[in-house]
This record gives sequence, structure tokens and C-alpha cells, in this order.
Amino acid sequence: MVRWRITSMAFLALPLLGALQVAGAQSFRPALQGESTNVLNFVKTAFSDTQSSGSLVLRAATCRENGDLLPDELSDPPVGPFHSIDEALTSLSRVDPRISWSRESGMVRVRDDRVESGLLSVLIRRVQFRDRADAVLAVQDVLSAPEVRSYIREHHIEKGMFFAAGGGLLPGPESTRGFPKLSGTLRNVTVAEALDHVAQFFHTLWVYGECSGNAHVRVVITAY
Repeated sequence: MVRWRITSMAFLALPLLGALQVAGAQSFRPALQGESTNVLNFVKTAFSDTQSSGSLVLRAATCRENGDLLPDELSDPPVGPFHSIDEALTSLSRVDPRISWSRESGMVRVRDDRVESGLLSVLIRRVQFRDRADAVLAVQDVLSAPEVRSYIREHHIEKGMFFAAGGGLLPGPESTRGFPKLSGTLRNVTVAEALDHVAQFFHTLWVYGECSGNAHVRVVITAY
């Protein structure tokens, strides 16, 4: 049984959040001293605080019974302060050598070297974006392509649930009025290339996470 839950933060908070990010971009702390965190939360904070666009591909330590993923904990995470995302990710790689990062055409790539992620290389003939004002819904447009659905079915992949920090419902048409909306068509692109298009448009981070449970691989693909 395929299960999928998506949530997003309210768009009304975006102007204030953007201002706070600009103010804190020159010095930020993805983790507080003495507190543990995980790779996903560390990378999310680094991208958010520096307003960076890119991707995170990671292997989760645990498939939870409720359907989501539990990323590896960083018991002694780098705390900063950092003055750039490059500095933060380099420190992360020193703490966890399985995590590497690179920069390609303005996109920041963070990757767990244990992940094969064949799904990201699937070629899609056509992706239609339906006037999306939310990156999570744009990601769903990519994942709804027939080639992606076929790959998921043939490789016995289970879609995991995604729980966003803070929860909440996806914004309706009224609350997104005036926001830029992603529309149009991409042709003959890989899943990763289509997700890059989403990340570049919304200036955000897309995440591919996987874990193994029983006979299936569970995968979560979303955006923050």
C-alpha cells in the first residue's frame, strides 16, 4: 500500500522569515552546542539560513513504523558559528565522512555516499507543472510522471510519509495570491533535473531520503 502525506508551513510567515534569514545569513548555527541533531535538520538549517538552492540525498538509519524516516543522529554536530554554507558543510563532512558536498552551476549538492538512488536517474518524457505556488506540490508533479510511477512499482519502492516541522495544511489559493507560481512543461529530463528546476524556481532544498525495511525500500522525496 502506497502511503504519502505532505505538509507545508503557512505562506503568511514567509516575508518575516525571509527578513530573518537575510539578517542571519552572515553568521548562523545549524546546531546548538551540547545538543544532538541529525543530518537532515543540520542541512535544512544551513540551506535556510543562507538562502541556498540545492539537494540532499541521504540514507536514513531507521524506517519508522508510522511510515517516515529517522535520519542518522549527529551526537557531536559542528555548532559554528559559520559564515557560509560551504564552511558548515565542510564541518559536517569532517564529523560524518559519509557525507560529501559539491557545488554545480549555482546548486549546492549534499550526498550520503551510501545511496545509489537509481530513481533520480529515471528519464521523464514530460513533466507538467500546474501553476504551483508551493515547492512540495511541484515535487508531486514530478513524482506523478508515468515513468516515475512505473519505476516505483517495478522496484517495489514504498513511498514514505513526510512530516514537516511545525505541521499545518497546505496553503489554499487565497493565501498564495500574488506569490510566484511554477508552470510550464519540461521534456526529456531526469527526475533529479526536474527537481533541480523546482529548487531553482523556489530557491529551496529538495531532499531524497531512503531506508530499507523488510523486503522494501522506503523513499521520501520532498522540498523544504
